[in-house]
Amino acid sequence: MIITILPSSANFHAIAYNEMKVEKGVATLLEAQNILGLRPENYTPEKLRQFFLDYSSRNTHIQNAQFHIAVSCKGSEYTHEQLLDIAHRYLKEMGYAEEGQPLLVYAHHDTDNNHIHIITSRVAPDGHKIDHNHEKRRSHQVTQKIMEEYTGQKQEPEVNDIAKDALSYRYTSKAQFCAIMESLGYDSKDDDVKPVVHLYRGGEELGTIPVQLIMQHALKDNRPDNRRRQQLRAILQKYRSLSANKEELAAHMKKKFGISLVFVGKADTPYGYILVDHKSKTVFKGGEFLSIKELLQFEDAATRFAKIEKTIDELLADNPKFTTLDINRILYRQFGTRIHKGTVSWSGETIRLKESVVRKLHDNYLESKGIVKLQHPAHPEVEQKPQQSSSAPRPSVNSNAGSKDANREYEVGGGMNVNDVDDEQSQQAKWRR
Repeated sequence: MIITILPSSANFHAIAYNEMKVEKGVATLLEAQNILGLRPENYTPEKLRQFFLDYSSRNTHIQNAQFHIAVSCKGSEYTHEQLLDIAHRYLKEMGYAEEGQPLLVYAHHDTDNNHIHIITSRVAPDGHKIDHNHEKRRSHQVTQKIMEEYTGQKQEPEVNDIAKDALSYRYTSKAQFCAIMESLGYDSKDDDVKPVVHLYRGGEELGTIPVQLIMQHALKDNRPDNRRRQQLRAILQKYRSLSANKEELAAHMKKKFGISLVFVGKADTPYGYILVDHKSKTVFKGGEFLSIKELLQFEDAATRFAKIEKTIDELLADNPKFTTLDINRILYRQFGTRIHKGTVSWSGETIRLKESVVRKLHDNYLESKGIVKLQHPAHPEVEQKPQQSSSAPRPSVNSNAGSKDANREYEVGGGMNVNDVDDEQSQQAKWRR
């Protein structure tokens, strides 16, 4: 049995895909939950899609709210009803089973393998974004746990399934392959005797993969072009100046750009690093952009605090929707302090922020709460008292704003052919090729 997370979407295109299958007579709407305001007899692809768009709009920071999974088995090993039961367990473990969570379940009949598709939203009923960190890894763990409970037998993971994502990346060496595995949440270790790499997770060995197979997928050369080199160099320099240490820099790169920095050598004194770009599935030597010495030239706390205003300006330029709360999380992490009444204090020093910055943060707070700032028509520069608007539309969303983490949507399988996951055998055959 395989559970696959399919591509995310801003417009819930999975509904049209599944409804098209229904129209052709090769799929059935097996279950619909919490589709409020619509009677089943009035379901249409457009009405269902609009419902999910309206529901997901309760969190305007999430750009790609569609969560779409396929649950398939070999032949008729499990009935559609059994697959549905497994899927419900899966959704609960992954955080998609709160009361009021909308759900569509389609059973497909166009292959010899029983399979279902499930569509829901990454927005919870209370408006928060459902956790998607390390989604692929958690999905694998959850699937294994459920099948052990369902069958009463321990499920041995297939190393091929674990490593196949890593093998699809563009890399040039075994070391880069191991860096990919590390960035995906696995540890690797060479065998002292055999030409294989052992794979681990949580201290438990999952199996081995032959070095020969790793190198069969490796490229002879993989260097960034000049434009990409300059771009990533500038990004690394910028976020180095906003970070207190390499861990914080790595967190910035992963969250903002979907790029993992994997350091080589001792934790406190690395001698190099590897850059893993998950979005393009490409791996580069870190030295192509900044030497390890340049990368780790972090300023001391006193120097960084003296430039705190510039840092806040850069944070707001990077994300114009940042509120005081967002800035304070960073300041507390770096200095153990926060903005209070327009000032920042640290180690006996106090810096008063510019009025324009204080006003910007205040306006961002109002906007984040759905409160509009009214302006006099004849004097737009005059600020009026904020009022709660019950009829005003939600504020528009800047494509670079908030915490939607648009750059991390690669985690849900972008670019995948949906039909490929309907048949477990086809997946296995694809892997063997």
